Amino acid sequence: MPTQERSANERPHPAPAIQARARARWAMLLAIAGLTGACSLLAERALSDKPSEGGEGGAAAGSASTGSGCAPGCPEGACCDGRCVDLSQDDQHCGACGDACEATESCCDGSCVDVLNDPSHCGACGARCPNTLCGGGHCAAECLLGFDNCDGNIVINGCEADLSSDPERCGGCSLRCPAGAICDGGECACAAPLLDCDDLDDTGCEVDGSSDPSNCGACGVACGPNMACQGGACACQPGYADCNLSPDDGCEASLGTDANCTACGNACPPGMVCDPTGGCTCAPGLLDCDDVPGCESSTINPATCGACDVRCPPEAPRCDGTTCAAACGAGLAECGLSCVDTRESSSHCGACGVAAGPHQRCEGGELVCEPGFADCDPLAPGCEVDLASDPAHCGACGAACKPGAVCAAGACACAASTPRDCGAACRACCSDDDCSDGDGCTTDVCEDGGAACRHTGCAAGTQCCGLAACRECCTSADCSGGDICSGGACIRPCAGGLAACDGACVSLESNAHCGTCGNSCLSGRRCDEGACWPAWVEMTRSGAPAPRQMAAATWAGDALFVWGGRTATADVDDGALYDPASDTWSPLPREGAPSPRVLASAVWTGSRVLVWGGGPFASTRGLSTGAQYDPAARAWRSMSPANAPSARRMPVAVWTGTRLLIWGGSEGGVPAAGGGLYNPLTDAWTAVSSAGAAPARDGVAWAWSGAELYLFGGRSGGAATNEAYAYNPTTNAWRALPTAGAPGPRSDAFAVWMGNQLLVWGGRAGGGEALDDGARYDPATDAWLAIANAKRPSRRSRDERRTGWIGWTGARALIAGGRDGATSRRDGKLYDPLAGWAASMSAADREHGYGVGVWTGAELILWSGLDGSSLTAAGERFRP
Repeated sequence: MPTQERSANERPHPAPAIQARARARWAMLLAIAGLTGACSLLAERALSDKPSEGGEGGAAAGSASTGSGCAPGCPEGACCDGRCVDLSQDDQHCGACGDACEATESCCDGSCVDVLNDPSHCGACGARCPNTLCGGGHCAAECLLGFDNCDGNIVINGCEADLSSDPERCGGCSLRCPAGAICDGGECACAAPLLDCDDLDDTGCEVDGSSDPSNCGACGVACGPNMACQGGACACQPGYADCNLSPDDGCEASLGTDANCTACGNACPPGMVCDPTGGCTCAPGLLDCDDVPGCESSTINPATCGACDVRCPPEAPRCDGTTCAAACGAGLAECGLSCVDTRESSSHCGACGVAAGPHQRCEGGELVCEPGFADCDPLAPGCEVDLASDPAHCGACGAACKPGAVCAAGACACAASTPRDCGAACRACCSDDDCSDGDGCTTDVCEDGGAACRHTGCAAGTQCCGLAACRECCTSADCSGGDICSGGACIRPCAGGLAACDGACVSLESNAHCGTCGNSCLSGRRCDEGACWPAWVEMTRSGAPAPRQMAAATWAGDALFVWGGRTATADVDDGALYDPASDTWSPLPREGAPSPRVLASAVWTGSRVLVWGGGPFASTRGLSTGAQYDPAARAWRSMSPANAPSARRMPVAVWTGTRLLIWGGSEGGVPAAGGGLYNPLTDAWTAVSSAGAAPARDGVAWAWSGAELYLFGGRSGGAATNEAYAYNPTTNAWRALPTAGAPGPRSDAFAVWMGNQLLVWGGRAGGGEALDDGARYDPATDAWLAIANAKRPSRRSRDERRTGWIGWTGARALIAGGRDGATSRRDGKLYDPLAGWAASMSAADREHGYGVGVWTGAELILWSGLDGSSLTAAGERFRP
């Protein structure tokens, strides 16, 4: 975004209205000074309708009694010196009788204020300086602390930028926070739990710190093996525990084993095995016959034959594990006085005296290793290697983990201290990109062959501005010698009526800075007295794609993205990018693009365009596939269909800052329910919660606030509603909006997010007639607010993807196009949240039915679609 700075060379000139108020005030003071005595007498006689109770002299000075020469209607406490005064503006009785203001003060709203220096009452009561200082009763060209003149028009709108909260100018005019970030106290910050871990403006707050195992709670905080990130903290996955308290190998211990049966350190004593549900229990064939932990006695021992208190008598001295006998039965071997099944005895496996070693057992007369253990050293007894944790034999004998990796649950994984897999080894970092800490004021370097990340702060002579960048200056207060701060550098004040814009002195009558810094008129317009003209301009047809309808389109940062749709003959899979600055088209590659379709949805992430859904022109069925387009690489990459939402046409699609949010749409001619969230970094889908979710409806009005998706109205079964919902993708939770004060039931309404409020206007009533009213929703108070109907647009409804276009300039909402019954509207109106309906949008030259209609942030671009019943190749751009 172009940076915008204040020009400090402009001398303090109060606005004309301020000058007029000042002149009126001094004239009034002179008149009062000359006529004080006469006016007092006239006022007393005019206000009194009965004889004074105190005689001709009237009441004593300072009396507040309405019975002391003041009319009965005089407000209580306002009868001063026998006169009824206005305590809100009387300099001698300011707020109360006898409370006189000083000579340099005036009574404003019942308080004495210094009108020579008060920026809220500069030169006269109510003469407010627009965030500038007040000196000598005039608004100065110096901004209040925390504000700056970023558009160069200090005379017109003063210091319009709030550097403490404006994410476009956070801490300084040229400091824009990454996409999705907020400005908190003049510093860029991601709204919790989101994180900016790549320092790239176009991806914004790309990480969900509540669930990302590589950045859990903070950038670079990696969870170890067998751990998950839950609520911003690393925690063991079910069935695992961190028993060695080492951060490197995560939750290395499997619970339910003899070493850690129900918890870390809960080892089963000798002769016992772990039952995960009941704890340690005696191993088959063993008994616990003493008070010492463990199972020491064998069930085939004649002294404990089948039970601790059973001893075989001399006439039946042998034990088979259940009964005493004179001789061993068939299939049992006689090993001493024990009758043994050598196929399964751990003491006599395959033959008498062949005992199992550590972590061994007898199966079919052969000694085998217990699960998770192996005999990797033939000279060592039993199965000596724990395959779940031995980095030299991880999962199998000889399967060694690479340097920097640990063995956890039988699989090699990079340790928490060396979380990056660099191929031959796990290291702290593989490249500088792995060292990003999300702080725009640090240089992040991977050093010592990946052993560590090094973070260095701003270089000498620069300072950190808004945690966004290192600059020579953040505001002009950082400069000396009368210099001003522009574009992060201290420069000399501009002369000759020029304004400082991004480090240069420019004319605000130029096409690149028309009226304000960075306000480019783009191609086809000229700057005339600080405004771009004309409002409508034609787009070139040279190099444009074939005319089409129902294409996917979105604003891709600096160009219009158009793809797919239906030409005069077929569904297509081609498209182009249109640059309004140069009025040129450039084709998109077709290799790897989604299959031909209509009514797909497209969003811009800051670095890629995501295209998803849609369907064939010849039917009502939908698709559940899509692809990512990277403009820098000019390449497509398919999106995973696993766990994607069900197939649908023209779904609601928004970029949340970290995910593609898909909701609603239609399939088979009926509304589609539910939705999904797609992470382009992991190429994975997760479901949108259905708890309390908005029901599936046609004609739903929707808008994205930057934090929530708002849905209003719609119809189901032909009946319209005024129910409204908001979905928060960060918490994956829905909430219902109140219906009190909301617009009446309707479908196909216009919805615009206006920075801090939702505007819903127009639409179609249950009977099908178009409407011309609406309301605003304020999430801060969770209430609907009425809007004035004066100068409102003509009645109209918005048909999704057919006609009806919206936009937000930063100060005014645009409502344009739409339909009134069979009549197609091509004009529009701007709505100012402070002043109501304002300027009109003149009609477009063509209807552009089912064509492209995209708001860029500064312009409305309309291209192709149907003009009447025929496809048009024309395009046009409107600038309010």
